[in-house]
Amino acid sequence: LQSFGVDHTQSVAFSTYDTLTEMDGDGQAQPSLAESWEGSADGTWAIRLRKGVEFHNGKTLTAQDVVWSLKQHMNEDNKNAEGKQIVGNMSEIRADGDDMVIIKQSEVNFDLPAHLSSTGLMIAQEGSEDWNNGNGTGPYTLETWEPGVRYTGKKFANFYRDDQGHFDAVEILNVADAAARAAGLLSGSLDAIGSPDINTATRLGRAPGYELVQVSGTQHYTTDMRTDEGPLTDANVRNAVKWAIKRQEIVDNVLGGFASVGNDIPLPRTQQFFNDQLEQREYDPEKAKFYLKQAGLDAVDLTFHTSDGAFPGAVDMGVLMQESMRDAGINLTVKREPSDGYWSNVWMKEPWSASYYNGRPTADWMLTSQYSSTSEWDATYFKNTEFDGLLTAARSESDDATRKELYFKAQELLWDKGGVAVLAFVNILIGANEKLGHGPVGVSRRLDDARLARRWWFKA
Repeated sequence: LQSFGVDHTQSVAFSTYDTLTEMDGDGQAQPSLAESWEGSADGTWAIRLRKGVEFHNGKTLTAQDVVWSLKQHMNEDNKNAEGKQIVGNMSEIRADGDDMVIIKQSEVNFDLPAHLSSTGLMIAQEGSEDWNNGNGTGPYTLETWEPGVRYTGKKFANFYRDDQGHFDAVEILNVADAAARAAGLLSGSLDAIGSPDINTATRLGRAPGYELVQVSGTQHYTTDMRTDEGPLTDANVRNAVKWAIKRQEIVDNVLGGFASVGNDIPLPRTQQFFNDQLEQREYDPEKAKFYLKQAGLDAVDLTFHTSDGAFPGAVDMGVLMQESMRDAGINLTVKREPSDGYWSNVWMKEPWSASYYNGRPTADWMLTSQYSSTSEWDATYFKNTEFDGLLTAARSESDDATRKELYFKAQELLWDKGGVAVLAFVNILIGANEKLGHGPVGVSRRLDDARLARRWWFKA
């Protein structure tokens, strides 16, 4: 198999390593290295491991390996923000024999099984010093690894699952240029590509011998307004911006229709606890003017920083926003930034910028990882104690009806006071040779939740 992944490192990691759980196409946690789990009302979890799982060097997986791997995220020098956030809520991690891991949470969170599927929580052998050596429990043993360029692996003979790892060998390439990806697929040198551009996706939809796999995903395109400095500190100005965007125009003209309109909360309509009671924001220049007046303004000058390094079409999106906002009293300057260095020099630094986010399998995970006061990735700097309190109460609530009410309130607060304008949820697109077979495709990350190499197969 040869394939491309925008999230190249994640695809490589899931080919070589494993997590305790994985998410299915319906967004539910399923066993992986963990065979089963049981949680209690006080936040204590018993995670039973599968027996007979081997690392690539022949050592049998034990609970001690899992405990050691999770505890690496307690190290202050660990730069894995997601892993640190999840493990940071664990007051105790210990082995109970070779096949059982006991986790005690500081704050009860019934979404833990979903969290254990995070790419940040790969399991390695206890004492491993170099994760690049590829000594995991995944379906393929590492042959070659050029970070960010190329990975090759061969089927691990003692892989513990019969329903995954179907290829004799895999090659995963990071081909950044969309035209080169398309040419590789159509010439037969690549078997599958992630995130084909709009023209390629449209062509694949009707090209004999190829399949365009399309699923409504959790990834979303946004504009992030800093709530802590600059002219956008006033929620009224931010709401004026949100009502002055022609979202459907962006979906149709920039994203080629391979998306659905967003409503300024980071949850797709298909996700449990999505707040469907919020008014859908559409283009309404009169409402935008109303909010400007609430801020004591007749008009406002704003600068929007954007780049196709944020996502394909982000510059064109900015131009459309500039046009639609003119009639709403917002004089928008679109500043095109270089793709190189965009995420380090622009995002989270400028008052207003374009961005995208991969979704998360649960409402709490998405809202907490991106917008809670403890988040390291909140480009809007939304520090709201009421919002934090609602999430704390919801994640420790076992009754779904009560959890729903709490999550609805949290989303309403973000919708009304937050700095994010969620413009669209983009479909996950995979272009593939029709000789490849697959089951339901994951909705959280590109390339079947970055597990294409382990989940897909060649048809007989």
